[in-house]
Amino acid sequence: MIRGRFLTSRDDISQVIALRREVFCEEQGYSVDTEPDAHDDMAVYALAFDDEGRPLGTGRLYIADDQFRIGRVCVKKEMRGMHIGDFVMRMLLYRAQQLHAGSVTLSAQADKLDFYRRYGFQPYGELVYDEGQPHRMMRVEGDKINLEGTCGGHGKPCQGCEGNCENCAQA
Repeated sequence: MIRGRFLTSRDDISQVIALRREVFCEEQGYSVDTEPDAHDDMAVYALAFDDEGRPLGTGRLYIADDQFRIGRVCVKKEMRGMHIGDFVMRMLLYRAQQLHAGSVTLSAQADKLDFYRRYGFQPYGELVYDEGQPHRMMRVEGDKINLEGTCGGHGKPCQGCEGNCENCAQA
């Protein structure tokens, strides 16, 4: 069973940082100097984990320039397609709603735009590059946040797709 927990910057976030380093630095080639960063000093984290307490996915919510922002959403490679990213996003957006966020922004890797669109995010601005990777800014107004999950509660890929269809690929 997949479980979720909220953490804050005051908690031990070593599992969060380790998972981000695994996904962003080791797998995707981002600089290890980016993990952790200054936003980790004042953030709320969603951490998805299994029955043994192993971290499977994470993301963070923070405020920068008077804007609620979501960032560093990632899922352990072998767990992709199991809707863990969906679970993490819904946790973070639920917390943003609890905090009465007027809007939430994020910087999405260009190939992940459809994943974020399902929550109401819309791209804006020009394509930008972060360490050579194309990104687009996205925003959702607080009253347009969609918390409807994509896994139908089963936490498994769609029948027959093995985690590769439009709905499962990034979740």
